[in-house]
Amino acid sequence: MINGAIAELRHVFCFTCIVNEFEEEKVLLKEEIKTLEQRAKVAAGRDKDILANVHYWKEKVDKLIQEDIKTKQTCFLGLCADCMWRYKRGKELANNMEEIKHLINKGEKFENIERFQSKDYISFKSRESKYRELMDALLDDKNYTIGLQGIGGIGKTTLAKTLGKELKISEQFTHVIITTMSFTPDTKKIQDDIVGPFGLELGNYNDSYRPEKVWRILTSGEKILLIMDDVWDQDPPLDFDLIGIPKKDSHNGCRVLITTRSKQVLQKMNCDKKIELELLSEEEAWDMFKTYAGINNSFSKKLITKGREIAKECKQLPIAIVVIAGSLNGQQDRKHQWDATLKSLKKTVSMDDVDKDKVEIYKCLKSSYDGMKDEKVKGLFLLSSLFPEDKEISIEILTRLGIGTGLFGKNYGRYNDARNEVGVAIYKLIDLCLMVGVGEEHVKMHDLVREAAQWTAYKEIRCVKLSNKDEKSSVEKEKNMKYLFCEGKYMDLFSWKYDGSKLETLILDVKRDEDRKRMEARSYFFENIDHLQVLYFSSHTNKPQSLPDSFCNSPNFIIWLIKLNKDLFT
Repeated sequence: MINGAIAELRHVFCFTCIVNEFEEEKVLLKEEIKTLEQRAKVAAGRDKDILANVHYWKEKVDKLIQEDIKTKQTCFLGLCADCMWRYKRGKELANNMEEIKHLINKGEKFENIERFQSKDYISFKSRESKYRELMDALLDDKNYTIGLQGIGGIGKTTLAKTLGKELKISEQFTHVIITTMSFTPDTKKIQDDIVGPFGLELGNYNDSYRPEKVWRILTSGEKILLIMDDVWDQDPPLDFDLIGIPKKDSHNGCRVLITTRSKQVLQKMNCDKKIELELLSEEEAWDMFKTYAGINNSFSKKLITKGREIAKECKQLPIAIVVIAGSLNGQQDRKHQWDATLKSLKKTVSMDDVDKDKVEIYKCLKSSYDGMKDEKVKGLFLLSSLFPEDKEISIEILTRLGIGTGLFGKNYGRYNDARNEVGVAIYKLIDLCLMVGVGEEHVKMHDLVREAAQWTAYKEIRCVKLSNKDEKSSVEKEKNMKYLFCEGKYMDLFSWKYDGSKLETLILDVKRDEDRKRMEARSYFFENIDHLQVLYFSSHTNKPQSLPDSFCNSPNFIIWLIKLNKDLFT
């Protein structure tokens, strides 16, 4: 207690000493910032961006260096030093000295000041301002939920993921978790995505326990950034309580970043900070197009002019630019390819059934699809769109489905030959920026690419979650389906009637149905599907299952795949 009193009195009676010590620490801090600026200059010379936490560090340093040191202030009569002012100011400077020592220590630990560079992220002026705005919002303790809004394909996910990686590398957050919502959010999947990075599995825990476990992790006191990507406008809105995401008054260091196409979502979810991502400028769009198309000084003026026209038709949308420019990369000597692309983009296409903010994207993606010459590549592209949004698709499963649907003809040779053909087709789709490789064994599609693929073959490819009445009703009316993906509980799935007279591929993803001891498919579910060639039956249960004998004896039936108690695509 006595020591504490002496320390407090020092702020008054040793005020001049405190000021001198503060000035000495400032000199050391200035030397540290000079060293860091030299390293930043070298990085800039190599065309590298600087880590955001380095910028953040420099801002705090500049503020302390500019601190005004006023050593004299008298009492109201001007006869003696103002003791109360000296006490307050002395205490402030003492605290600032501790902050300076902390900043010097942190500055010395900056081993790498260059920012993480994602191959999918291009640093444009308009994007940098949004990047910095989003960074500041996430580092501001006043904010809990931050919303990033913009039309589909504008780059929200890329920006959020790139920023998330930087925040993790710079140790601003201990954990960065990304989960994709999709049109019909799967609460259990979201919960699994959150606990997974902590080495936990919720497995078959009951619904009341799961949210509690998620809540405990997110409120553990660790700095956690949860990125909820692609949240849709729904009624009722996404329920944090149902998932286990804490409220603002109990988040304890957690932050939530929401990306969405809808401004309404950010309003309904009461985001503390709302940021809108806008279209690229025309010049930025052209720079991006040149990068993905590989345009350089060796190109003729005529081809560059043609490229500018094509870029303009992409309407400053990043995803459209990536796909169209990617399809032209390496085609410098094929002028007709550029002519055909421009003509295709300018052609009027009936899109009455497409949302107005997706029209230009679909148009560009359809142009890229129409430009494919290899029917196997086209077939694999459409087949891949049958899988749910943002899922990693096993190349092994794609190969088997391709064989079953006759994609490689009847004389494809050995299985490995078909596997190699799938590999070649996948590489072409990746080169066209229509697919993304995930490791060596999986691929995935951007949600808008998937939507456009399904729209291209609308009458033939359908996906349905049977818990969604609108989706279910829409598919029930369809008579031309060739590929169908169904997801739902056992009773919903096998009590559902649809027209499968032209169906060739059926993927069933059966959810847990705790009341049933045995999974037995009803015979009427498989009525009128004489053309079915492939059934992929995936079940999230260990219960035995059986199919009707009449179905298994079908003359057209080629492949029956079963996967139990695992994700459909791993």
